[in-house]
Amino acid sequence: MVVLAAFFDLFVQFPIMAPHARDLGASATLVGVIVAAYSITNLFGNLGAGFVLDRWGRRLPVLLGLGITALAVLSYAFVRTPEQLLAARAIHGIGAAALTPGAFAIIGDRAATEQRGRAMALAGALIAVPAMIGPPLAGLLRDAWSADAVFLADAAFMFATLIIFATTTRETWRPTDLRTIAGNAEPLPALWRSRLLWSAYAAQFAITIGVGVLVTHLPLVLENQGESAARSGVSFAVYALVSMLVMASPIGGASDRIGRFIPLVVGLFGVAAGLAIVGLSAGYGGIVIGMAVFGLGYGLVFPAATALVTEATGAARRGRVFGVFYAVYSLGVAIGAAGSGRLAGVFENLVDLPFYTAAVVVLAALPIVATLKFATRSKG
Repeated sequence: MVVLAAFFDLFVQFPIMAPHARDLGASATLVGVIVAAYSITNLFGNLGAGFVLDRWGRRLPVLLGLGITALAVLSYAFVRTPEQLLAARAIHGIGAAALTPGAFAIIGDRAATEQRGRAMALAGALIAVPAMIGPPLAGLLRDAWSADAVFLADAAFMFATLIIFATTTRETWRPTDLRTIAGNAEPLPALWRSRLLWSAYAAQFAITIGVGVLVTHLPLVLENQGESAARSGVSFAVYALVSMLVMASPIGGASDRIGRFIPLVVGLFGVAAGLAIVGLSAGYGGIVIGMAVFGLGYGLVFPAATALVTEATGAARRGRVFGVFYAVYSLGVAIGAAGSGRLAGVFENLVDLPFYTAAVVVLAALPIVATLKFATRSKG
């Protein structure tokens, strides 16, 4: 439920935050800063959250994160200046930073070794649900009432999640003796040389660059083809639906049966192929096919990569490695969006180039992931 709430909170902001900032009187430049403030503080918060999750346990940081997030979102309904909104966005990003790493660390703590891929797949499938329903729901609420209605509904959902989490979960990691933990845990320098960990990070970074390119440039391609904004939303829903079905089906647990390497490689090829198909397509049907192929690849990569992160370290370091994992997620999306925008600016009207470039970047991750084949002989 924490995973569902964290990503619902993220996706409902997409269609309304920029217009809300503009309505408060923000300039075009300040609108961009306000929108980006969440991602910036969330990225650095992910890194810090990992240490907190290992130092304090999983439960307390997640509870604090849910509380701060709920209060920050609630404050959106009461701010009256762009500067106040900017401050609330920065606090929101910091508060939400512990939620996803904390939730996945808990899943990693509790899941049996032979079922980690399946557990991560089911959690990943939940991400697709708010991706499909969050933006349309936010748009409907804003059109029917106002942006404040979206913020109040979001805050209520976060508070409900806080209450349910507080009353139904127990701690999965108790760092009672830090000196014993430090002596028994993997040394950090050795941990960061782990081929398992770098394979997972490389795969995550590659596919999220693709996500950043799609978010930035797919609407432009469809607009150039004369398609409506609704059709743009449908194309993203296709990607989310296919990835959810893959992760929720037995395919999502394939890496538990055949190892992590094959799903990662096949998934990366699928992501690259999907991006290339979108770039090549001259019509809407081709773009939908490309987004479906992208979703198929994403649905294979995500469970295998998150299972690798779990297996790369013991519980004493798990919060940190998941904190970095989701910082890599944010960084990949940001670089994909900004870098592809730069490409489109240099090569005017060449809106297909970012998709081809992203496909090449995804394929470039394969040599790093290939080291996984030689990192261990076991399925992990």
